[in-house]
Amino acid sequence: MLKQGSVQFDIQNKRKRTPLLEAVSQGHLGMTQKLVALGANVNAVDRGGNSCLHLAVEREVFDSEDAPLDLLNECCTSLNLKIEERLSGIVVARYLASQGADFHHKNNKNNTPLDLIKDPNLRKKLEAFLPPPCLLCRNKTATTKVHPCEHLLTCEECSNVPLKRCLRCLKPVTSRGRVESPKFEEKGVQTVAEMSLKLEILINFYIFYIHL
Repeated sequence: MLKQGSVQFDIQNKRKRTPLLEAVSQGHLGMTQKLVALGANVNAVDRGGNSCLHLAVEREVFDSEDAPLDLLNECCTSLNLKIEERLSGIVVARYLASQGADFHHKNNKNNTPLDLIKDPNLRKKLEAFLPPPCLLCRNKTATTKVHPCEHLLTCEECSNVPLKRCLRCLKPVTSRGRVESPKFEEKGVQTVAEMSLKLEILINFYIFYIHL
């Protein structure tokens, strides 16, 4: 019997790609949503340092595969795009960012996913929804807020660096705390406990990895 927690959702192939990275790279929206719902690491990177966001923004369109589209509709609306564009790579990237994927991560070519978006208007629309980058490393999303000014300053990796004053306003820092990125609520996606979904995921693992 397939037990809860027995499937390794972040196993890597020869190109260091996880099932989620392969699903995004090949435009499989249904599998992408299911892997995210089951807890796959949305910030995993491949051999080239590419995250799921790098791969998503380079795809023109995704295959819906009967996936629930409520989330994509919401992401599409937030970007002021036409509903016909809800399966575009940009909208899927917006969805992945809403689930915690980091738009500030740089690949081995020193490019963030935003750098790969050719349309400056789309880039600006996405930037409006993103938290600021870490002011120390500039390579991750800032997730640590300092008090009392409440500015987001550093990523998790840089959060242990002592700061006596805020790097933005120079006010004295009395304390700091981690801020979790808000996520859109998943609608119509099956739960982790359902064995049929896990079996489907496992079968698709073999499809992904036998041919890679």
